[in-house]
Amino acid sequence: MANSQFFPLAASQQNLQRLLSIRMIVFACQLVALLYTYLFLSIELNYALILSTMVVFVLINGSVFLRLAKPWPITDPEFLGHLLLDIVGLSILLYLTGGANNPFVSYYLVPITIAAAILPWAYTWALAALCLLCYSLLLFFYLPLPALMAMDMSSESIMPGLHVMGMWFNFLVSAGLITYFVVKMAATLREQQNKLTRYREDNLRDEQILAVAIQAAGTAHELGTPLNTVAILVKEMANEQSSNPELTRQLGIIEQQITRCKNSLRELVNQADFREAGKAKTLSLQDFIHLLMNQWQLIRPEIKLTLNMPESEPSPSITTDATLQQAIINILNNAADASPNGVEVNVQWDRASWTLKVRDYGEGLNDELAEQLGSAIITTKEHGLGVGLVLSQASINRLNGTVKLYRHVEQGAVTEVTLPLQEPEHGR
Repeated sequence: MANSQFFPLAASQQNLQRLLSIRMIVFACQLVALLYTYLFLSIELNYALILSTMVVFVLINGSVFLRLAKPWPITDPEFLGHLLLDIVGLSILLYLTGGANNPFVSYYLVPITIAAAILPWAYTWALAALCLLCYSLLLFFYLPLPALMAMDMSSESIMPGLHVMGMWFNFLVSAGLITYFVVKMAATLREQQNKLTRYREDNLRDEQILAVAIQAAGTAHELGTPLNTVAILVKEMANEQSSNPELTRQLGIIEQQITRCKNSLRELVNQADFREAGKAKTLSLQDFIHLLMNQWQLIRPEIKLTLNMPESEPSPSITTDATLQQAIINILNNAADASPNGVEVNVQWDRASWTLKVRDYGEGLNDELAEQLGSAIITTKEHGLGVGLVLSQASINRLNGTVKLYRHVEQGAVTEVTLPLQEPEHGR
């Protein structure tokens, strides 16, 4: 999963579903053509071998249908493998039914077009080269089908006729044009669509964050007066009930909680101050992670935390501020809410960046939710507000970092945070 993108999971599954639908349509057309040939044209074919080949590929399609139910990501190499299977199956059927003389030979253009629209440039060229090779071999190696032969039967030459060679040349030109220009156009469209999607998501997220910030500022101001009133009342009650130790103790706890709320509101206002927001501190990554994990364990002591981080080698230095700490704490809280039995944190780094992966052991994510989390304010929790991941992603993006959310292959979900590194102050 490490090389997979954050949001393309549902799209890749939909593409494989469409490929499966295309296969079934082609299979139906081939079956109808085979039945028509057997019932009305009385053409001698190896029907047993042809049907056996078709049955094998029906079973392969069944396995693809089961594959779609699995949570594993569908990568480009896997999709290329499915297209290669189509080419192999088509080549076998064409070999058994007249080779390049069979009008179905033009179907080679279909997997090339699909690859040009979906797969990387190198995969598309490799697939086009294989199709051209199979087409070329079918010019000379096939089981003859007299009803489809386009060569001069009176000639003793084993070379294909002019019509068949023209079909082959047309295929060569068409495959080359599709492979080159469709790949370029599809890449441009994908890039523009990705930019437009990111722009819309960023605008929507910024608007939502601004709305949350305005509401938070108003709420912080409005809560100040009620908290002061409650604090005064608690002190008066404590003075009046000084002879009741148990009640005095309980009032003391309430007073502590009021003080904590007031301090949190004051800290919220201070962190929102632009003069304070620019202040950052530099410390080693290991120290930052340990301090952060200790702070979070004070907040969520009931959650078992498993931390995996290299301790034997010096860690690089990072620049951090309160927004980054709060962003990671939000991610940890989301994982803890989904997985009360425990959370696993893995930290790695190289010369360019450092990565923090937070894994929970909950129910995982469906494709539709994975596409929306982090880009819109939604929640899967009964009493959640849905802003935690949005705020975390905005804070991390502001530091030139990225956030990825995907299903774990075994159980649960993984939130992956990647941030750039400054050069370490000591040698590694």
